[in-house]
Amino acid sequence: MIGAHLLREHYRLSAQPVSGAASFCLSDELNPLAFAVYKDGRISAGLEGFHSWIECKGYVIDFLAPYFRENVAELDEHADLPRRVFMKPLSSMADRLPTKGDTVGTFHLVPDEVCQANMIRTFYERPVLGDLQTICSAWYRRPPKKMESTFLIRDDRGEVIELRRKDIGVNGFW
Repeated sequence: MIGAHLLREHYRLSAQPVSGAASFCLSDELNPLAFAVYKDGRISAGLEGFHSWIECKGYVIDFLAPYFRENVAELDEHADLPRRVFMKPLSSMADRLPTKGDTVGTFHLVPDEVCQANMIRTFYERPVLGDLQTICSAWYRRPPKKMESTFLIRDDRGEVIELRRKDIGVNGFW
């Protein structure tokens, strides 16, 4: 929701947040990473597994992709994946689930209306998420400008809190 908002506000793009099931091949040596419920060889979204991404101008963008490394580490502590951006044409999506040994970057997405509605409802029911969206929008700077490393906000008691941006070292694309 916030990523789509940033693309709309700072770039005037028609970006839509989408939720559902997702599977990504991140290494030819590992099983694909799935955010889904498996049943009868298919994936679907559910409380036990779902993901969110952005669709914009025929592309899928996943701002959480640099953190896939942590998701994989939960399953295999010896796996060491790079931190990469995920941005690909929707037309390049596989028509089947990725499997071990597929080309790195192979992906399959299954949007889900119930999951989508829940994501939107949850976002608007929690005022703190709207506040976070405002903070992210104020903090963001279009490249080549650099984002500030710190940002001051007030908490619900009126106390000033310093937020510090952490550079996680994104390197390349999936």
